[in-house]
Amino acid sequence: MAYENDELLDLALTRIPLDQIYGAAEEKFKKDPTWGEHDYCIQELVVPICDICGGETQAIGAQAPTEEEAKYKASVVEVYRCSTCSAIVRFPRYGSVRKLLDTRKGRCGEFANCFTFLCRAMGSRVRWVWNKEDHVWTEVYSEQQKRWVHYDPSEGIFDKPLVYTDGWGKKMSYCIGFSNEGACDVTRRYVRDPAKALPRNQCKENGLVWALKLITNRRRENLGLSPDDLKRLDDEEIAEQKELQSYVSKSDATPTDPNLGPRESGAGEWTHNRGEDGSGTR
Repeated sequence: MAYENDELLDLALTRIPLDQIYGAAEEKFKKDPTWGEHDYCIQELVVPICDICGGETQAIGAQAPTEEEAKYKASVVEVYRCSTCSAIVRFPRYGSVRKLLDTRKGRCGEFANCFTFLCRAMGSRVRWVWNKEDHVWTEVYSEQQKRWVHYDPSEGIFDKPLVYTDGWGKKMSYCIGFSNEGACDVTRRYVRDPAKALPRNQCKENGLVWALKLITNRRRENLGLSPDDLKRLDDEEIAEQKELQSYVSKSDATPTDPNLGPRESGAGEWTHNRGEDGSGTR
């Protein structure tokens, strides 16, 4: 709900090169109408711009945030030492999208937070997707294709939901999507092979269903939707559940995609220790 701030949404639009994005999207739509023009806008937005650093740094620990950093929802500050000049570098993990629009620095958490917000600023229906095994990404609803589409801004990819299991070699348990319209368990979209699934033992499955439905009902009540809008969302939910269920029946016949590679964001040792360097797929 932090994304539903009108003043902040207007500010975000001043940071997006709209003419460039709309122009590129229009050209792509003319060549291939498989995706809608708005889908192509979001695809343009997902491509990250590299921020090339100077010297290499090494992690030396973490510190509590200062009062100023905490004001922008920094719960922890990672601390690094530059191997070139020995300078100490502080890296606050900000949770405020307002601050991230200024710093333009972060990893997957900051990328997904800011990207999801920017998609919302451009008028998209969006989800922030949390994965229990320490990753986050985005889903955007495509009006053209009538489905939720996977986007990972830290990797600069879209519509490749099997990249984590088939490319990175990552095993996962829970993937939960949150939006201003409610919450949904989307794990089946990303984990289709039982051999790549971790135990789901955080709670009973019917308890999870109940909790997500409760969140969804409360959100939709607060939105003050019309009966027609509520029916549209209910119909979409039924269609999505059929989609997710279809992956279960097809899982045994779904081959590993050879075009999906290991994680590209992050250093080699770090991705290897997290089991995201593709070694688990070989």
